[in-house]
Amino acid sequence: MSKFLDFLNNIAPEYLLLGTFVVLIGVGTLLLMAPNFTTQGISAINALFTSTSAACVTGLIVVDTPHAFTFWGQLVILILIQIGGLGVMTLTTFFAVLSGRRITLRDRVIVANTLNVNRYGGIIRLLVAVIRYTFLIETTGTMILFFKFYKYFPRRPWYALWQSIFHSVSAFCNAGFSLFSNNLESFASDPLINITIMILIILGGLGFVVLSEIDFNNKPRWKKFSLTTKIVLSTTVFLIVASFAILMAVNYYYLHAKMSIGSIAWISLFQAVTPRTAGFDTYPIYHLPVASQLLIVILMFIGGSPGSTAGGIKTTTFTTILLRTVGYFRGKDEFDFLGKKISHSSFRKSVSVFFLSLLTILFGLFMLTITDPNLQFKSSFFEVFSAFGTVGLDLGVTSSLSSAGKIVIIFMMYIGRMGIVTVFSIFLRRRIALYSYPDEDIMIG
Repeated sequence: MSKFLDFLNNIAPEYLLLGTFVVLIGVGTLLLMAPNFTTQGISAINALFTSTSAACVTGLIVVDTPHAFTFWGQLVILILIQIGGLGVMTLTTFFAVLSGRRITLRDRVIVANTLNVNRYGGIIRLLVAVIRYTFLIETTGTMILFFKFYKYFPRRPWYALWQSIFHSVSAFCNAGFSLFSNNLESFASDPLINITIMILIILGGLGFVVLSEIDFNNKPRWKKFSLTTKIVLSTTVFLIVASFAILMAVNYYYLHAKMSIGSIAWISLFQAVTPRTAGFDTYPIYHLPVASQLLIVILMFIGGSPGSTAGGIKTTTFTTILLRTVGYFRGKDEFDFLGKKISHSSFRKSVSVFFLSLLTILFGLFMLTITDPNLQFKSSFFEVFSAFGTVGLDLGVTSSLSSAGKIVIIFMMYIGRMGIVTVFSIFLRRRIALYSYPDEDIMIG
């Protein structure tokens, strides 16, 4: 036992982070295959896929969750979502704090890597804030949803409560799992359910560092926010507003003969929020216009914000590259945002994340076209982006994937949740160069 503990203490934080999720997925797979957790049994590959999708807070499904799993199976999925959203090491360290155990510098480094934070000072206060905000937000979401679900199921109050808890946790953790066979399509025009789910998704996608800076107990002060928080909030509002306007215009053009403008507005607003990166839907994605599907792919690729439960390249990466590109054409060597200069190291990291993410997606798409050649390219394209962005939206083909195709998507979900930087840092160890070569301009464009 002592040798095993010594091994854990000596393992690099990146390996420990990746390993804990593998263990979580493995335990979840075994539990889902156990008796009384499914209604009619489940194959090993489908159990692995479901466990990975839940632990990586994705929401892609190969079996109908409410019918394939008993209450205990659904509970396992919910626990996987909660642990996967917060991170195994985050919860482990939090319970260590409660027990009074001394928190070492290594513990702080691991939690910082889990939460995608670049500082170690104050990390325990942030950790406590993470747990506190998670409990408060999910509890509030549960109460609001119960108020509505109870009206839909007045004779089944415990069923309404379970639906409320499950959907509140799934929405805040940006998982997209639902206990309704048609997801949330039955509530497409219900304002309270739509607004509650969207707020939970947005709060979960902002990131815990941003939530701790906002501090809902006090009046938020814009001037005191860090540059990261300002970029996250500004980009989030811009993406939601711009996406809603585009989706509203496109959807109205194609769907106005089928439904009212009010229904189209609710569907468009919901789909402007959920691709970053929750995976709920109030209207079948495969029935949306191709232009809307393409915009959703772009939103899935951008994803949420650093240190959140969301996936994608993150809003800060998107904004940094966008600002640098605009600055180049304006002839500016340095680029800023709201009176603050963004460092060149942040830009270099953003470009690396963008390039490696795109390369990973292309590789996943290449593999999926080999394993499942009968799939339409559009469906494969959408599926891979959804898996990497840990979104969970699909064009109705996930359950028909071959076993090899499911393995491809499993790896995409895993890499998307772990983060491209964490995964590639293991294979591409960074070294400090002690010398440099002379530079020379080359022809570009």
